[in-house]
Amino acid sequence: MTAARVALVTGGGSGVGRATAVKLSREGYQVVIVGRDGAKLDETATLAAGIVSIPADMGSETEASRVVQEIEDRFGRLDALVNAHGVIGPVKPLEELDENDWLSTIQINLMGPIRTLSAAIPALERAGGAVVNVVSINALQAEPWVAPYGVTKSGLLGFTQYAAMELAGRGVRVNAVLPGWVRSPMSDPFFDELGLAGKKISTNLLGRPAEPEEIAEVISFLVGPGASFISGEGIVADGGQRIALAPLRAADD
Repeated sequence: MTAARVALVTGGGSGVGRATAVKLSREGYQVVIVGRDGAKLDETATLAAGIVSIPADMGSETEASRVVQEIEDRFGRLDALVNAHGVIGPVKPLEELDENDWLSTIQINLMGPIRTLSAAIPALERAGGAVVNVVSINALQAEPWVAPYGVTKSGLLGFTQYAAMELAGRGVRVNAVLPGWVRSPMSDPFFDELGLAGKKISTNLLGRPAEPEEIAEVISFLVGPGASFISGEGIVADGGQRIALAPLRAADD
């Protein structure tokens, strides 16, 4: 068994997942990153010592179990799980969404974290571990044309609370972080399309999207000993987006 704490980070190939893997590695964790794009995982693994990659689709129950078993076989423990993978999904009005639009987004954004956490429970219990699910401010605040994304993130926040309740007696803490807009390969096309890249934005109080490293700081805190009395919470990290109040003006301005 390795002496270092071991963390599993899904979606470690880019964005918040990548930043979290690097952050935890630099804090002394042995980090295992998973995702469907092996090339991107390998890129992340070059950024800091102590990161290994396992290509896998964590939306598959079989794959989730395989990854957890491989971690236990190789390192003998699992102290932290960060579910950071996800997709925006289809960007359409409600009446244009079909069943596959909903099911494909649910499979990745909701069932993926559920299956991964379910597979990891015994290992996390043995280590007295911690879980962080990367949700979204859209779990609390709706935006147009991304209903499958927002609904799955609302479901993931609910799952976080139920898992925290059931696993507390087994020594496992479960929390969520709810970012607003974050600069990442998933969100950059939206900024580019609207001509907002590099510009001040009015969406939140700070006038800019978060950098992935800023969200990784929150995740690192939540899986660490400093958050030992926090479980079942959704920590909002949205730059004040939820409380930003647009000025009074005509709707057609």
